[in-house]
Amino acid sequence: MLRAGRHRSSATEELQIIPPSKLSVEGVSKSFRSASGNVLALDRVSLKVAEGEFVCLVGASGCGKTTLLNIIAGLEKADGGTVLADGKPVAGPGRERLVMFQEPALFPWLDV
Repeated sequence: MLRAGRHRSSATEELQIIPPSKLSVEGVSKSFRSASGNVLALDRVSLKVAEGEFVCLVGASGCGKTTLLNIIAGLEKADGGTVLADGKPVAGPGRERLVMFQEPALFPWLDV
């Protein structure tokens, strides 16, 4: 038989302070027009990134990774949803964000 311990945690021990997200993406959607109709690139994408957190976007070619990064950087406008960087709306490019494009670093013989 197991006995429960008598130690009870105080309210301050249980309280965990959650820092605000460094980056917040909420319900972001984006579509593009093509000859065959609209192509939905992002459908209500949401994510939060805390300060110091390392995040990778991984997926098949054409799944929306670059589109999402362009929206986060302010290089492209979402059709819907919000993007906040340090609690402020991303409305366009800014000095506090940067994009490192992969194109110049790709080897032609290592393409997918």
